Amino acid sequence: MRFLAIGLSTAVLALSGCGTLPTDVLTGNMLTVAPQSDSELMHPEWGDPTVFPRSDVQGPYGKKKVYQQHSLESFLAKHNLDYEVLPGGYKMIRLNDTIKFHTGSSKVSSQSAYWLSTIGRYIASQPGIDIVIDGHADNTGAMQFNDSLSVKRAEAVKQQLVRNNVDKQMIFTRGYGETAPACSNSTSSGKACNRRAELRFILSTDY
Repeated sequence: MRFLAIGLSTAVLALSGCGTLPTDVLTGNMLTVAPQSDSELMHPEWGDPTVFPRSDVQGPYGKKKVYQQHSLESFLAKHNLDYEVLPGGYKMIRLNDTIKFHTGSSKVSSQSAYWLSTIGRYIASQPGIDIVIDGHADNTGAMQFNDSLSVKRAEAVKQQLVRNNVDKQMIFTRGYGETAPACSNSTSSGKACNRRAELRFILSTDY
């Protein structure tokens, strides 16, 4: 307690030497020295409320619009493709079904190629859908090799979509190597789970 009192006294003494400091700071009444208008703030725009779009949420600008299902969701459900809608300031859908690969390979399996082609044909006919493809690898082999392999896997999925007339300018690829496993690499089934590519669809709010 003694050290606190000494520190406080020192702080008050130091503050009292500042000629521009309002004396109310020393009395503890901060309300009287707070900025009274935007012109007194150095950055008045910081005072504006941040609005996070959420479905059916009351905010400073009124009630937000209830989330409207996108036609892509109906399409995925119709073809028994598991997905989830991610929260945020724009609509984004992530496929829970992933594209699988063999060890050390970036070739899309025939089973995955089939439903990728189905998705590709649909997206090619729809405006305002960007696609983000994340490539991954298990921990078999050197890390540098897995980094390159994950990029090749994402690119292979992109080419599969492009072959079905999806605009390549709307597709973005990333490779994570072995750094983001979905399963444990300690078992063969876990490694198979990690040899994957994931798809996310970013939907334009204009459609």
